Amino acid sequence: MISPGRLYDFLKKKGLSFFTGVPDSLLKHFLKYVQDHSAPDEHIITANEGLAVGLASGYHFATGKLPLVYLQNSGLGNIINPLTSLADKEVYSVPMLLLIGWRGKPGTKDEPQHVKMGRITKDLLEVLEVPVYLLDENEEGSFSTINDAIEEAVECKKPVALLVPEEIFEPYEGKAVENHYSLVREEVIKKIITQLKGDETVICTTGKIGREFYEQNELQQKKVSNYFLSVGAMGHASHIALGVAKNKTERTIMLDGDGALLMQMGALPVIAQQVKNDFIHVVINNGSHESVGGQPTAAYFADCCSIARASGYTKTVRILNEGELIRWLDNDLAVPGLQFVEIRTNQYSRKELDRPAGNPTDWKNDFMKALRKDH
Repeated sequence: MISPGRLYDFLKKKGLSFFTGVPDSLLKHFLKYVQDHSAPDEHIITANEGLAVGLASGYHFATGKLPLVYLQNSGLGNIINPLTSLADKEVYSVPMLLLIGWRGKPGTKDEPQHVKMGRITKDLLEVLEVPVYLLDENEEGSFSTINDAIEEAVECKKPVALLVPEEIFEPYEGKAVENHYSLVREEVIKKIITQLKGDETVICTTGKIGREFYEQNELQQKKVSNYFLSVGAMGHASHIALGVAKNKTERTIMLDGDGALLMQMGALPVIAQQVKNDFIHVVINNGSHESVGGQPTAAYFADCCSIARASGYTKTVRILNEGELIRWLDNDLAVPGLQFVEIRTNQYSRKELDRPAGNPTDWKNDFMKALRKDH
């Protein structure tokens, strides 16, 4: 297997000293090592993958050096524009290494939202005219492959991709994100469900928020029947919620995460401008990409409520502890109108957390049937 530390040292010796991107579970051991051992100006986690390509390009313009951009293959959709209109050899000709976690690789078992992208990843990169190199568990062989990729990126002045299948890195635990918050996300979700009437429509963002909502709702005898679990398209669930809210009269609850919020923060003013009925946008902020390894986001640094207020949300609430959560649930959850609620939690989640039963197509059909019953 590949040692994260030896890979980091190898890249440093090859002149790569700048890392940027959006974390992925297949890369988590290496990325946590990078997080722990890089200087602050050598590693920047961006809000989305396209921004990482832009940041890497700026770094190259300023230094002439080769940057590394990391991402999950689902993020390829976010980098097509900057790859083709910025970094491409026919435009600004920016050399960079793309370290890509290959979720849904053909022949492996993965979640449904990764199957299609896994199958087309290599073809998509080839259409984009990005050379593809495949890493594996053989460390020496992979280092030789990386060396070849570096040489092509530098000589041809273009992006080059390194595809990373699952379980090729040795484990590295890394440092946890520091925080001072006592609330646990799943307990927050449980309390929210308990307080709901049951006729609300709930939209859940991708990641563990949806899985925890599903389990807690099942434990409460499926109290909420109108709910949608967005297993893919990170950052887009808030506009799924907007699309639903614009076409129904019942209250809509959006359960969002900090990473997803940052990835598509431009959604906020559009939601505020368009929503005309009850819409509560709850962001459970644990300051990390917890589902893919716990790497930090910028959401503890940001004043999310001020951003939402400036975007046009009429009521904003920040919740930092149990007492504030209970007061909001008792006094403000039922208040009609447009609300933005940031709830800061720690990074704890149960290791035995299950995945929802069924498949996305059935979930969509059930959701649509439930919505039609309300009209």
